Amino acid sequence: MKVLHVASFRGNIGDNANHAGFRPWFEALAGKPITWTEFEIRDVYRKTRAFDASFAAEANAADLVVIGGGNYFELWVKDSPTGTSISLPDDVMAAIKTPLFINALGVDDAQGYTDETLGRFRKFLGRLLASDQYLVSVRNDGAMAALKAHAGDLPLEKILHLPDGGFFAPYGPAAVRKDGPLVGINLAGDMLEQRFPGEGAHTPETFLQEMADSLAALWQARPETRFILFPHIFRDLAVYADLLARLPDQLRRDQVRVAAYDSGLAAAETAFGEYAACDAVLGMRFHANVVPIGRGVPTIGLYCYDQVKRLYDELEAPDGMVDVSRPGFAPALQAKIEAALDKPSEARAGIGAMQALVGRQRAAAAQQISPWLARHGFS
Repeated sequence: MKVLHVASFRGNIGDNANHAGFRPWFEALAGKPITWTEFEIRDVYRKTRAFDASFAAEANAADLVVIGGGNYFELWVKDSPTGTSISLPDDVMAAIKTPLFINALGVDDAQGYTDETLGRFRKFLGRLLASDQYLVSVRNDGAMAALKAHAGDLPLEKILHLPDGGFFAPYGPAAVRKDGPLVGINLAGDMLEQRFPGEGAHTPETFLQEMADSLAALWQARPETRFILFPHIFRDLAVYADLLARLPDQLRRDQVRVAAYDSGLAAAETAFGEYAACDAVLGMRFHANVVPIGRGVPTIGLYCYDQVKRLYDELEAPDGMVDVSRPGFAPALQAKIEAALDKPSEARAGIGAMQALVGRQRAAAAQQISPWLARHGFS
C-alpha cells in the first residue's frame, strides 16, 4: 500500500514523535504493509513546493493520502485558500481522486483569525465533511471545542476525536546520568509575545528569572537533583542560554545538561528516550507534555498558551499544570515537582489514568477509521 504523507518531518521533533506513534497503528488498521512517501509541508512554507497540479499527480499515484498530524488547522493564514497551512486550491483538491485522511490535527485559534480566513476554513471543512472520500480527525488539544465555536453549524459529528500519536510513541528510556533525581525541562522560545504579553508586568524576562529562582531553590533543598533542558526548535536554545545565565554558577556547571538540538526521526528517538528516563518533566510545548505522559513519566504542564490548558482539560487533569503566564507561580511549581519526586507511585498513578483515557479514545476512533478504510478497499 502506497501512502503519501503530508506533514512536517524536519522541523520539530514533536512532529516526529507523533508520526512514530501513528504509523505502526495505522498500518495495522490498514491490514497491509505501507510504503510511506513524505511530502514536507515546510517546503510549502519555504515556497520550494506547492499544493499544485504536481502534488495532485503525486496524490493520485498513491493509494491513500494522510495529512498530519500537526497543528495545521490554524485559522490565521491570510494567503491560503483554506485559511490554514493546508493551502489546497479548489481545483487541485478537485483533481485528487485518492482517499484522504486528516490525521489528528490541532485547531489553533489562539494566534488569531479574520472573518476572511475563518470563512475560507469553513468552506474547506464543509467540503471535507461532505464526501466519504475524506475522513477528518482532530487531536485532544481543545480542537473540538474550537470547531464548535467557529463552525458549529457544520456536521461536526462526522469528525473523529483522535489523541495525538505522540502519546503512543514507542520510546524507551535512554541511558543518562542518574546519580540523583532527574528533572526534564522544556521551555518554548517562540510566540513569546502571546505566551507572556506583559500583563501584570510579567514578561519573558520575569518568567525566566522566577523559573531560575525556582530551580535554584529546588537544587538547594535537593543538591543531588540534575536538570536536563530539551530544545525542540532552534528558538528554544536562546531561552535556555538566558535561563542558564540566571542560575547559580555551581548549579549550571555541575547539575545541568542541555540535550542535543537536532531534527528528524532519530533525533526525536534520542530526545524522547531521555525524556522517558526522567523522574519528572516540566513541559511548555504540546509534545513535551504528550510524549512523557505517554511513557508514564510524572509530567507538569507549564501553561502560558491555551493549547496546554486545553490538553490537560481534555485529559481530565486540570491540576496537572501550573499557570506560569502570571508572576508568583514558583511555590506551586516547586510543590508539584517535590510531590512527583517524593511520591512517585502516586504521581505515576495519575499519569496512568491519563494513559488509559487516551487509549480508550484511540480505540473508539479506530472503530470508525477501520470501516472507512474498508470502504476504500483497505482492511
